[in-house]
Amino acid sequence: MPVDVAPPDKIRLLAALVELEATLRGAQTMDTAAQVIVNETRNLMVYRQAVLFERWPGGKWRVRAVSDVVDPDRGGPFLLWLTQFLAQGLPGDVGYGPRGLVAADLPQDRRQQWVEWLPEFGHWTPLVSLLGDPMGGVFWFRDIPFCARELWLLGHLSSSFGQAWERLALLQRRSCLGWLQARMTFGRTALVTSMVVAVLAFVPVHLTVLAPSHVVPVDPVAIHSPLEGVVAQVHVQPNAEVEAGTLLFSLEAGELKNRHAVVLKGLEVEAANLEKAQRKGFHDDRSRSEVALLQAMVAMKATEVRFAAEQLVLVDVRAPRAGVVVFNDPNQWLGQPVRVGETVMYLADPGRMELEAWIPTADAIALEKGTKVFMFLNIHPHTPLAARLRMADFAARQSPDGFLGFRVRARFEDGEGPVRFGLRGSARFQGDRVRLWYYLLRRPLFFSGLKLLRGSGGRFSPQWRFGGKASKVLFLTLFLIWSLILRPHSQ
Repeated sequence: MPVDVAPPDKIRLLAALVELEATLRGAQTMDTAAQVIVNETRNLMVYRQAVLFERWPGGKWRVRAVSDVVDPDRGGPFLLWLTQFLAQGLPGDVGYGPRGLVAADLPQDRRQQWVEWLPEFGHWTPLVSLLGDPMGGVFWFRDIPFCARELWLLGHLSSSFGQAWERLALLQRRSCLGWLQARMTFGRTALVTSMVVAVLAFVPVHLTVLAPSHVVPVDPVAIHSPLEGVVAQVHVQPNAEVEAGTLLFSLEAGELKNRHAVVLKGLEVEAANLEKAQRKGFHDDRSRSEVALLQAMVAMKATEVRFAAEQLVLVDVRAPRAGVVVFNDPNQWLGQPVRVGETVMYLADPGRMELEAWIPTADAIALEKGTKVFMFLNIHPHTPLAARLRMADFAARQSPDGFLGFRVRARFEDGEGPVRFGLRGSARFQGDRVRLWYYLLRRPLFFSGLKLLRGSGGRFSPQWRFGGKASKVLFLTLFLIWSLILRPHSQ
């Protein structure tokens, strides 16, 4: 080593060198070591900028750290040019050994960009493993030439940096991610990814569809109005549990009571006339002949009285069995005229519930009876309820929400416990097994074909088959699948 410094300077230089190597040995990650190399080396020598490169398997160079920059932009013009400059090879020698670089030594086509981006003098310090394999290197740039002492330091630091870098690289390769990162080039990654996508594309999966659903009773009893009249009072509240014989609602009974009183009075009159004719019949032949007619009139009036009494009893509507009454606001029915047979409310069994859903025509899939269904309630979606498909509409019709769809119902399986009527959620219907590529592309292909049919008026013809936005999107999708699966790129 040339002795061109005073002893105190030599002591400070030695202390800074020892401190730098100690800091480098304490680094736990390669990013930390890279920042120490490009920034902490300023304690030993002066430079304007330092750029650390690492060499990936396959010979590709990548910027790992830049002095005074925490997160370097590897896509920036300067780093892209410097990476390309290194990939083209360092001038003046074969390989990537340590050497000084001067702008004047470069060819004319590379010198102009050097002058634009960098100072005049530079030096390349390689990072070499114990076996002599290049692992990376550091570019040092500054405005004045490097002296003999600094060149000796760079040679010594090249060995220290290489050993530290190799140690951290070995630690990183112990993890699975580091091992893969060290061996997977872009070409290998593209090939493996394409193979995985190709295999996954043919994995069989169940074709599923989601639809909004709610809980409805199974075979509820419809409570009809037995008479034509006006609802006078509703005696129960919605969703109330009632016993058999419980009074549900009553109709206005004023007109029926008056009619019953009138026919009852008519029966009394006819009975009095019959009694009078029977007394006169002992000595009056004419009265005796009217007895049979008056007896028929009394029987008719008695029938009218019984009918009026039966209608008066029907005014109060009672529950035919135990269950839960299902209807809307009771105030909605007060004073409401009803016809004979009009449904006022339903009586449901709380222990027999099922789910009802409407599947839009665009999402419809083939569903067989007994297909597995899972309902995710809004109140606890993390615990789905299992059910089996009971029925599905054969033809699409208008749903209560206004869209065209198919109504389906599914019975809850045993062991799901009681489910309260009216709960809402989302139902997932599980169809036949299909390939994963079909599962992912079913909707895009459907809408593309639908747009093509609309654009052609429903006729397939060669003129429109490869035209229009829908066909272009379909062609681009198929091209991307072909390029990713069937034609992997390598570098």
